[in-house]
Amino acid sequence: MKRLRVYSLPYLFWMGLFILIPTLILILLAFSNLSLYNFGFFELSLENFVILSRSTTWSALGNSLKFASITAIICFLIGYPVAFYLSTLAEKTRKTLMSLLIVPLWSNMLLRINAWEKLFTPASIISDLFGISLNLLGTDLALIIGMVAMYLPFMIFPIFSVLEKMDEKLFEAARDLGANETQVFTRVTFPLSAGGVVSGFIMTFLPAMTTFALPARLGLGRIKMIGNLIESKFMLEVLGSSGQSINQGALVSLMLMLFSVSAFVLITKVDKEGETLL
Repeated sequence: MKRLRVYSLPYLFWMGLFILIPTLILILLAFSNLSLYNFGFFELSLENFVILSRSTTWSALGNSLKFASITAIICFLIGYPVAFYLSTLAEKTRKTLMSLLIVPLWSNMLLRINAWEKLFTPASIISDLFGISLNLLGTDLALIIGMVAMYLPFMIFPIFSVLEKMDEKLFEAARDLGANETQVFTRVTFPLSAGGVVSGFIMTFLPAMTTFALPARLGLGRIKMIGNLIESKFMLEVLGSSGQSINQGALVSLMLMLFSVSAFVLITKVDKEGETLL
């Protein structure tokens, strides 16, 4: 094993360069008045916490929690039946349908967002084919549909990975003991797949909560989420605005990072064998 350690060096270099160093810079920005584009003298400070006293911050956080929760719930209501159905299929059919779920993820997310943006305009292909004119851009419904479409696979995959590994003998034993199909599902299938459900909720909730491209494009910027707040803080600094905006954005980013790490720890507690981790 010691001889193989040398092969981990490129990985460690990559982790240090693109994860460790940016994280340290983020921490430094969050707790100081350091200017990212003009390195020089700086002081450690808690002034950036003033962003937490602003109503716009809490409004953006409230929107993020609301839309992420709605997205996660809808993804669960759609994703669990889909995952359950896939787990009952023959292996060849299952692989084909799983591929259809995976292939869209290979395309650029902005392209998929742009496609939904076109569909939600009055002069879209839906209007040409079916005579139905949609004008949903800038509405909550457009944002929710877009978020569900983007993150639904992240609910399906962890649930499916648990369901497909279940021993059929457990279901047979439950039926032999007199349980009907409903009882088999509620007392055996669903409790045993709870780890996949928890992982699916977290893996759907986190990206939905921190997204900024979806509300900017499908919400036309009218719906401000926490990702949009962070983006605006960094862009203000790029455009030459004063007021340590990028430092405040770094602070909010750091808090979201801690929340994400906590969620990941929760997944490892629920799924100790790593069955549901993508």
